[in-house]
Amino acid sequence: MSALKAFLLHPTVRRAAQITAGSIFLASALPKIADLSAFAGSVHNFHLEPFLPMAATNLLAMTIPWVELVAGLALVAGVRPRAGAFVYVALLAVFTVGVITAMARGLSFDCGCFGKAGAGPIGALKLAENLSMMAVGVIAALERR
Repeated sequence: MSALKAFLLHPTVRRAAQITAGSIFLASALPKIADLSAFAGSVHNFHLEPFLPMAATNLLAMTIPWVELVAGLALVAGVRPRAGAFVYVALLAVFTVGVITAMARGLSFDCGCFGKAGAGPIGALKLAENLSMMAVGVIAALERR
């Protein structure tokens, strides 16, 4: 186990994870920012209205891509990358909960996670994708002690 820990804590591995996570968020944010109305439609597909008012759902749709952009830039540029990684993991945790609840409610739609062009269906594959991306974010947030 210590060999795996040493590998994951190696500065090169951690930096590669930071660049990977940042690139994922940049690739996710830019198409959404370019077409915020389409992303708002994707957010509405999750039917959050029982939990959040419509205005809050619209605010989320307008805010999330910009948070992704800032976190992605922090990770890629190496400026406060651990903070960017924590934001990355937190957002992915929220997105994953959204995927799980949509699956549990039997909703079927394209998530719009990477804009219209990269939209993939909500389901087990999207859940596995989110969990894999979250693992990269955890590695990006690790700190040598």
